[in-house]
Amino acid sequence: MYERVICSPFIEHPIVDVALFDAGEFDVTIIEKGASTNFRKEGIFDLTLYCQCLLQKLFSLPKSKIKPFIQYQCMRVNDSLVWINKLEKLMDLNHELFATRDQKIKRDKVLMVIELLRQDIECREQVSVKQFDFNAIKHTLTTYDTPEEQLRLLYEAQADYLQNKPRGAEAGIPFDEKCRVEIEKIENLRLLKKKGKHRETNVKLKTASNRLVIRGQINILVDAFYQMLHEKKANGQSYLSANASQITQFIVNNFVDKDEQPLSESTVRTMLSPNKVDKRPKMDRKVLL
Repeated sequence: MYERVICSPFIEHPIVDVALFDAGEFDVTIIEKGASTNFRKEGIFDLTLYCQCLLQKLFSLPKSKIKPFIQYQCMRVNDSLVWINKLEKLMDLNHELFATRDQKIKRDKVLMVIELLRQDIECREQVSVKQFDFNAIKHTLTTYDTPEEQLRLLYEAQADYLQNKPRGAEAGIPFDEKCRVEIEKIENLRLLKKKGKHRETNVKLKTASNRLVIRGQINILVDAFYQMLHEKKANGQSYLSANASQITQFIVNNFVDKDEQPLSESTVRTMLSPNKVDKRPKMDRKVLL
C-alpha cells in the first residue's frame, strides 16, 4: 500500500532518527529496511519516504489514538496549521489507497480531527494579537512589588506566546524576544541590588559557590541535560526526574562560564526549550548520550 504513496509538499517533517534516539509511541520513524534512519538520501531529505512512513504510522494506530498522534505532531512543528493542511492534502492525494472498511473509517477520523484542530488554531490566532501586547505587559509589571512576581508574569507570557504563536511574519522584535530581554534586565538588576558592586559580586561568587567552569560553549552542556529531559528515555520515561525549571536552577547554581561569570537563568531556560532548536549545538558538536 505505502509504496504507491503520492507525497504531499510538507515544509516541516518531524521524525526521530532511531539510530540516535529512542522513539516514542507517536514518533514517525523509518519503516523501510536498509533506508537511512534520518530519512536522508545523498544528503537530501526524502519527502516521499516521510509520507510513506507517516501514513504507515498513522494507520497502524487504533482509531482512539489518531487525534493524540496528530496533536503530538503539531506540537513538534513551528506552524501546525500548515502541517495539518499538508496532511489533509496527503489524504486527498492518496484517497484511492484507503480501500478497506477499517482504512476508510480511519481516513474519515483523520479528516475530522484535522478540521477540529484547524478551527481551534484559527480561533486562538484571532485572539493572539490582543493577548500578546508587550506594552500592556510592561504596564502590569509596574504594579508588582517584587522581581519574582515580575519574572513569573514574563515567563508565563513567554510560554503562552510560544505555545500559541501567531502565524505569519511579525513586525519588529518578536514578543518572546522582548520578554527575554526584559527578563534579563530584571535578573541583572536584581543581582546588582543583592550583591552590590560588580567586582565584589564576582569575588563573593567565586569564593562561596565552588561552581564548575564550562570551558567550551554553554549550549553543549545544556543540550546534554535537554537530551536527558526530552529525548533520552528510561523505561519509557524521561531520563531525569525533573522539569525544565529545576534543571535550569541546577545548571545556574553549579556552573559558571569560561570567565567564571554566572550563567543567565533566562538564557539557560531558553536553551532547554523544545521550540529553540537553533539554540542547541550542531550534531557534530553534541555530546551524544
